[in-house]
Amino acid sequence: MQEPADDALQLPLLGGPSDGATACPRGASVPQTCAIVLNIFVGLGLLSMPFAVMKGGWVALIALGLLVPLFAASGQLICLSFEMMPGGMPRTYANLGAAAAGSAGRNAVLLFSCCELFGATLVTLMICWQMLELLLPSEGIGPLHPNQLAALLSCAVLLPLLFIDLRRLSRFSLLGSLSTAVVVCLVLALLAIDPQRSAMPQQPPPPRHVASLGLVQSLGIFALSCSAHTTLPALRSAMAKPSRFPAALAASFGIMAACYGTVAAAGYWYWGDSSSPLVTTDLAVNSAYTFSRVPVDRLLAVFVLVSALTKYPALNMVLQDMILSATPVRRDSLGNARAPLPWVERALRLTLFAAAVLLALTVYSSLGSVLSLVGGLCSLTCSLLLPTAFYTLLAWERLSWPSRLSLSALVVLSVSLIALTTASSLAELTSSDHSAPAPVAAGGSGSSSWGALSPLLSHS
Repeated sequence: MQEPADDALQLPLLGGPSDGATACPRGASVPQTCAIVLNIFVGLGLLSMPFAVMKGGWVALIALGLLVPLFAASGQLICLSFEMMPGGMPRTYANLGAAAAGSAGRNAVLLFSCCELFGATLVTLMICWQMLELLLPSEGIGPLHPNQLAALLSCAVLLPLLFIDLRRLSRFSLLGSLSTAVVVCLVLALLAIDPQRSAMPQQPPPPRHVASLGLVQSLGIFALSCSAHTTLPALRSAMAKPSRFPAALAASFGIMAACYGTVAAAGYWYWGDSSSPLVTTDLAVNSAYTFSRVPVDRLLAVFVLVSALTKYPALNMVLQDMILSATPVRRDSLGNARAPLPWVERALRLTLFAAAVLLALTVYSSLGSVLSLVGGLCSLTCSLLLPTAFYTLLAWERLSWPSRLSLSALVVLSVSLIALTTASSLAELTSSDHSAPAPVAAGGSGSSSWGALSPLLSHS
């Protein structure tokens, strides 16, 4: 899942100049570009890697190794497609869709980009709640259970953050990178600290399996973790030598694959088929760190919580801008576009926040299915299907037959994966037996009681 750091906000998802070819004399080098790509791409999705492997078994690691190069290739296709757009047309993802497929292409970009970003706000909100649960007393406070209290506290913190200058939150952007490094170190350290898995509270240690039909949902989670392609054209144009962008992209996705694969393999080896949707939950309640004198798991939860709390306002703002960009533009008497009224922007931000809160309350116990659904339906569409389809349409006449067949096969594969992951995730979300129960605070009983917060969860 893309990391909505403030640097990334300068690389708008649907707008912003990007010539894709002009060198910037004082632009970024290949290593600098790699660092920026990794900072944007490797974010909260890392926390779900062991869970993704648990859904599909060990074979899911092979799927991850195949999917990451596909997403790297589709990222390059976006940049190549921008170079084939008509001169004078602003280099935005929505205009790329219009150049390739007319209004249908533009509408597809707007629809799935908005859905993907709304899904990201939903997931970020749920992660905030679950991190707070790990930090709150297991018995709650007064009549409020930990999950109820976590939702109320996070909403109370986020509401004012929706309306402050995002640059004031930029000082916290490094926490995302820090929490990523801490997750990798803590998970890998378990291999040395507890190689027999004898120190984990759950005994006997959970089993593992080679393959299962849940592999389809694993693909959705992997896709969500590898998707932020709409930022790539601007990154390419910001390089001192844009011609070296393919090398930077290959190196970035190579490091990304190694990082994801390492956490996924080590985490699944340790937790096996008991892996939770968030590895931070397992580190806190079912690992050698659970009864440690040094609360490393809680320290990590604080890092992830602060990072998520400071990312949500950025996601909310970009989603607001996306929606407003799709609405008719108000113009003055001279024909100049007018900025949206301030109260309209504020009302839209609050509406999006309220919608995310209500939906998060409804699907809180199914975070894994939500990750797979957003990744399968939205990320695969935005970052694999549409880039491949747009490039194929724009370059069809100049492509050789082998290239045409390869790209057409990739389009068919993308559509098939989208259909399978969406159907599988929806089936699990709508079933009464959720495979991923809500996480609990350390030492908690595992019960979930949301009735006092929302009647939507009275059936749980």
